[in-house]
Amino acid sequence: WDVIAAKGFEKDNYFAQAAVEIRGLPKLEGTVHVNLALILKFMRNHLLNPVEYPAVPTRLDAADDAFLFQQGPARGLGSVRFHDWRTAFDAYAEVENVARFREQADALCAFVETAAPDEEQSRDLDLLLAVGQLFALVVHGQLILEQARLTGLDRDLLDELFAVLVRDFSAHAVELHGKDSATEAQQSWALGAVRRPVVDAARSARIWERVEALSGAYEMAE
Repeated sequence: WDVIAAKGFEKDNYFAQAAVEIRGLPKLEGTVHVNLALILKFMRNHLLNPVEYPAVPTRLDAADDAFLFQQGPARGLGSVRFHDWRTAFDAYAEVENVARFREQADALCAFVETAAPDEEQSRDLDLLLAVGQLFALVVHGQLILEQARLTGLDRDLLDELFAVLVRDFSAHAVELHGKDSATEAQQSWALGAVRRPVVDAARSARIWERVEALSGAYEMAE
């Protein structure tokens, strides 16, 4: 969306359709602010109180997944426990931007321990959304790394992906710093969590070449 030039609209009628529909896709996932507020109930246990669970196997069998869509009431979320998220990060500690993002994830743990939103702030949805975005990035990073281990994802691509996560985390931290109800401790933490990703021009060039090679590969069904 951000890179479609005016020429694209003139050359390919598909862009006119995409421009209308692309903004509606996130709505298929539900109301964003509700989901971000709900996941905060998981944050303390996920970051600070892990328990040991067996590895989740890869399943490719034809099976009934109806359970996935039978969503029950959102009660007791604060008591749900998780496997240690650090395990996935430790496995890729040598990847520079994974290590850089790990610094931010560890900083979020310190935030939960020392500067988490209090009861009054828990009613400030604007502030909670910023915190929810930070936590969601850590979870996304964990899932990316777990899948990378299963698929043997290319290290260049992984490094570039986490450069994006580092930038996004920094952006949301700055956003949190500017919230009206943010305390001095939260403001100080937010600026301290800002990081610059490790820049590697050669790596970025290699990724760009791979992306550029895909130009024209997609064809719409007739």
